[in-house]
Amino acid sequence: QNLWLPTGSRRAHSPATMKTHRLLLAAAVLCLSLPAARAGFFDEIKADLTGPAVTGSPKYVALYFSAHWCPPCRAFTPKLVEWYKGFKATHPDFELVFVSGDRSAADMENYIKEAGMPWPAVAFDKARSETFGQFSARGIPYLVLIGPDGKALTAQPGNEWQPPQMVLQKIEKLVPAGS
Repeated sequence: QNLWLPTGSRRAHSPATMKTHRLLLAAAVLCLSLPAARAGFFDEIKADLTGPAVTGSPKYVALYFSAHWCPPCRAFTPKLVEWYKGFKATHPDFELVFVSGDRSAADMENYIKEAGMPWPAVAFDKARSETFGQFSARGIPYLVLIGPDGKALTAQPGNEWQPPQMVLQKIEKLVPAGS
């Protein structure tokens, strides 16, 4: 039975037409078996962000978990702002994203303004979603670098907390300059 003919059709295809149909079928099967091109992590979270617009699609994203009510966070954030301004200038494939642990959207906005954070933030109502929660640790301030494949590059096993200054050193080694 010829699978390429409508049911009940009596017309036969030429050998050349059948060969073309087989090649098209093989190509379709091959395309279905290839892994789909995955959007980068930044592209996946872009709709959840507020604040300064980011041009392009950075390959490396550092998530900064912090909150205004946290004294160690308020002490570290100015250092992070200074570091970011220097690092970002030479690393266009990098972006930092604030993930707030504040108690309200107003507290989050006040913290962003008070600290002068020049990077985007996850919208307050999205900050506790699984997308970001999977990368969080039990303590803040916490910083984790996400690679182009959406996997954490600097996390400890079990997302164990580590000092953000240590993570900055890892980021400097992992993210290529000028890329």
